[in-house]
Amino acid sequence: MHRLPFFIFLSVFSLVYAESVHWQWRELVCKTKEGDDGKHASTCELQLKEHENDEQPRTVPFNTCFEETTDGEVRNYCDILCPGADTAYRITRYPQQHKSCYTHITYRLQRREENFYMWRSGKCRTSDIAFTIRCEFASARADFASDEELFRAARRLQ
Repeated sequence: MHRLPFFIFLSVFSLVYAESVHWQWRELVCKTKEGDDGKHASTCELQLKEHENDEQPRTVPFNTCFEETTDGEVRNYCDILCPGADTAYRITRYPQQHKSCYTHITYRLQRREENFYMWRSGKCRTSDIAFTIRCEFASARADFASDEELFRAARRLQ
């Protein structure tokens, strides 16, 4: 008899929670240019995905990356376009057994104010590599900006 109110509460809480949290996925694909001498950062393309296995990712129409020197080390930072996310996780990288890319050493997700960036340094900065990233938001998907609004805001930050 006491279980019924608990299950009703749990069901209502689950529905409210499900409507107030959502995830988005990003695919950051970095490739070296043919004939590059290994001194320049590989070019990265960012794709927006609604779920991890989304077969119709939306490619960001501009480069979200820039170079910055931190403690004497050149890093390539790429905005993953998850403004306002509570957190972002690197889910995987391709290839998984990369010889030059080591988490927290030559690449890492970093939060700066309301945005997240993936940085790469050393030989990882000039390598062919791809990262799958999940962004977690404490809001419903309907509250998130459209692609056009997201791109407009990101261009202002560049």
